[in-house]
Amino acid sequence: MSGPADAGPSDVDRGELLRNGGSSYPRMVRLQHSGAANGRVLASMTTYADDAGFAVIYESTDDGESFQQVGEIRDPAGERTKGMCCSTFYELPSPVGDMPAGTLLWAGTAGIGDDEDVRRSSIRLWRSDDQGRSWQLVSTPVQAPVGPGVWEPELSVTAQGDLAMFYSDDGDPDHDQKLVQIRSSDGVNWSAPTDTLRDDEKFTVRPGMSGVRRLPDGTYAMVYEVCNYDPVHTCTVFVRESRDGWDYGDPTDVGTEVLSTGGGQPLGTPTIAWAPGPGPNGRLLLAYQMLANDGGGWAPGNGKTIMVNDDPKNLAGPWREVPSPVQISYNQGSTCRNFSPTLLPTSDGRGVIHITTDFEKWVGGPCEAFHATGPIDGSAAAGVDEVKPMNPLPGR
Repeated sequence: MSGPADAGPSDVDRGELLRNGGSSYPRMVRLQHSGAANGRVLASMTTYADDAGFAVIYESTDDGESFQQVGEIRDPAGERTKGMCCSTFYELPSPVGDMPAGTLLWAGTAGIGDDEDVRRSSIRLWRSDDQGRSWQLVSTPVQAPVGPGVWEPELSVTAQGDLAMFYSDDGDPDHDQKLVQIRSSDGVNWSAPTDTLRDDEKFTVRPGMSGVRRLPDGTYAMVYEVCNYDPVHTCTVFVRESRDGWDYGDPTDVGTEVLSTGGGQPLGTPTIAWAPGPGPNGRLLLAYQMLANDGGGWAPGNGKTIMVNDDPKNLAGPWREVPSPVQISYNQGSTCRNFSPTLLPTSDGRGVIHITTDFEKWVGGPCEAFHATGPIDGSAAAGVDEVKPMNPLPGR
């Protein structure tokens, strides 16, 4: 099924329009440390209206079947065409500073709308103590100088109890982009950045778009894209492990590449979620923008699959393809179509809630969020009849 009847033509084969008004970088959390509110699913998206970029917060009380707006984050740093993007959403599992477990955190990049010669981008951190209804600014963990961009923050709490932030940084003159990290014991005062991942051999390689999840045994899994690294694919997806949520190893080690058992190569904008499973460490669920064949060309499941790793202690896999709840026909790369999706397991752990974006209409429509739920276990979705050559995206 496509979107509602009034949504117009779309290449979303399966999925419901979540909201009207433009959406990007959807993220979801299921409340686990919020008392009577536990079990609710909250989603955040960045949007744009009245010359301002801001975030909208939605809530589902029926396990992802429907969503209702409950809040907004109107950051002054995103007003007057400066804009916001590239956000993340997180529930604190333990106290950090004066923020108790259950505090909702949202972080995003502000100042994306200006030309590079005057742009001063920053990453802003906000908190909510009432399940997303109201928000207050905590700090500006990252303030870039004029020109370079700082993008795509990701949050986690380390084994030591610090709040860690990972983000993409364009400011190193020796690297087109690298993945860096900072940490804080209170969310207000932050360490100097250190490198998480960089390529010292080729300036144009761009690692970024990290996602982090803690596993039941206390280790951490990180997923990220590396653009302009693979000569066949534009932005390949890698994973790595940390024992403490801070040390992810040698920053010049690119990590473990993700491939499916069927030879599918996930490309771009990866996000992960943890789900219970048959083993003690559960499963990892991986969403991504595109799926190619390992040797190039579109794989049959492009736009119609996610991946599952049934043994997260082996990040190399096997990773198996399963049908994605939201399915998109024409999925050959853009900054909207299936860009930076998000997913969560359903409350029983057997299914997955999936939100991703596409154009509401084929011509001239805004980028909108679509959602659906589906089973985790199943065979790969039927794909395109013809494998077409890839049209690489610009490196992010």
